[in-house]
Order: sequence, then structure tokens, then C-alpha cells
Amino acid sequence: MIIKGEMAVMLGVLGFRKGDNRILDAIVLVGPKMEIDEFDDGATYYVFPASGTDLLFEDGVLVAVLVEARNYPRPEALVEGLPITATRTEVLALMGKPERTGPTFDRYEVNGHYLHFEFDAGRISRLTALLEPV
Repeated sequence: MIIKGEMAVMLGVLGFRKGDNRILDAIVLVGPKMEIDEFDDGATYYVFPASGTDLLFEDGVLVAVLVEARNYPRPEALVEGLPITATRTEVLALMGKPERTGPTFDRYEVNGHYLHFEFDAGRISRLTALLEPV
């Protein structure tokens, strides 16, 4: 499945190395104020508090983009055709059958990667673009 919207941009930069200018396509959507958290296990987070977005690098490679839906400045632009107030049933109607499900999440194969929807009280709470399923 192919999606459009700002999550498509996030999905499109997965797999690039830290410092690759193509990652700026995503940063321009969530920045400009950024904090960097580095951990001993090789993980680095670029944290954008104002937009509720984190970019996760593992060993220098962008592996995930986490978006808190309620904090995102343009939530209706995240996935074209999907309002941020969508219920899990509405996500299913637009996205089709998930690749994996759990009690509070559905994960879909989209744009050559994975898009993970988390739900709170039956509505979207977080979206995560993933390079590989976890």
C-alpha cells in the first residue's frame, strides 16, 4: 500500500544515515527547535518537543520516526484522507488489513516500510514510521 501525507515523507527518509541531507525533508516538517539525546547503546534521538516528534537513529541510521498525534502541528496532514480523530475502525477502513495487530496497535506495510498506529480510548494517539518491524 502507498500512503500520501507527511508520514509518507517520514517513511521516505528511513534508512538514511545521520547527516544525510535527505533527512531534512522530515526535519523541516517537525522543527526547527531540536534536542539531541544520545545513549550508550548507539541510539540517538533527535527530539522535537513542539511537534511531539522524535527521530530515532540506531548506529547512525534512521530507523524510526515517532509522532505524538495530539501534539503534531498539522495532524490532519499526517496521512492523507485520515482525520486525527479517526477511530481504529476508520483506520482499518482506509488502510485495509493490518500486517500485525495488538490490543492497542495496528501495523501496516506501507511505502516499502511499516506504519504503526497506537490507539488510546479507541482513537489514534501515536504514529510511528518504522524501517523494519519490531
